[in-house]
Amino acid sequence: MKVGDLVRIAPYCTNKGRLALVVRTGVRGQVWIVYTDSGPHLNTSDGKGHAALIRNLELVSESR
Repeated sequence: MKVGDLVRIAPYCTNKGRLALVVRTGVRGQVWIVYTDSGPHLNTSDGKGHAALIRNLELVSESR
């Protein structure tokens, strides 16, 4: 996954089905995401997004 990819949270996760954008890549199969909807976890106080495991994300649309 890369920055700008649109992803959906996997059905077995707490936030299942929510859409998010990848805003930063990490190490060990992890990326940082920002949710695109107005749910309770839209933004974080530090503005960096939420850490997410790549295996818990489904790619919806790749960034160009």
